[in-house]
Amino acid sequence: GEYDKALNIFQKGLSIREAVLGVNHRDTASSYNNIGLVLRIKGKHDDALCMFRKARDIDELVLGTNHQDTATSYNNIGSLLHDQGEYDDAVIMYRKALFVWESVLGSNHHDIATSFNNIAS
Repeated sequence: GEYDKALNIFQKGLSIREAVLGVNHRDTASSYNNIGLVLRIKGKHDDALCMFRKARDIDELVLGTNHQDTATSYNNIGSLLHDQGEYDDAVIMYRKALFVWESVLGSNHHDIATSFNNIAS
């Protein structure tokens, strides 16, 4: 029930952002990411992965590969791949997130601990 409402609201927001800001805007990427999170919770992993990859592609284009938000996109893709049992591919994404977070945030940030935990799991 509530996830369907959230998904509908996020999709409306995405439509507005695409129309007003364009496809290659950071806020549009955020909408893709939010939709991906809801789809993941609903168990629609293939659709969620598509949304996460769109967010990642925009982040890489707009922010570059060495940005904290791009690392979050890598981590989200890794988490979904982990859910699907694609552990080797998940670790690759987790390591990409870790590399970026370490270079941007330093080695003592909580996101670094999250990355190590994800890689270990």
